[in-house]
Order: sequence, then C-alpha cells, then structure tokens
Amino acid sequence: MTLSLGATGHEVKELQRRLTAVWVYDGPVNGRYDEEVREAVARYQTWHYGLSDPEGVYGPATRRVLEESTPHI
Repeated sequence: MTLSLGATGHEVKELQRRLTAVWVYDGPVNGRYDEEVREAVARYQTWHYGLSDPEGVYGPATRRVLEESTPHI
C-alpha cells in the first residue's frame, strides 16, 4: 500500500513509529500523514539513493528499505 500526504490510520501510525526509530521524525504518532511526515519520508529517501518512489511518498521501495531497517516495530 502506498501512503502519501493526507492519508490517515493505523498504517500511518506504524510509519511514524518507524521514522522515529531511524531518527528522521520527532512529531506525534497520531496516524496523520501531514507535511512533517512527508518531509521525514523525503529525508529518509535521500539517505537511500535510487528508491523509485516519488519524493515524500511511502511506496513499495521506501517501505521495503524502512521495514528492513526497523524489523522490530
């Protein structure tokens, strides 16, 4: 599942926890994919050059790499 600006729910909360675990997000874990989450995803993507997802979009490539980096979340 692809998540982007405006998405809400449990999967966004999981994303927020994973981004917190890798030190790119320090906002609330509230299930809202807001601009702060989008910026954190974009920042994480720059650390992993070559991901095929659009900037700031939590798509399959970004999800795979982030889940590998945070297996216990």
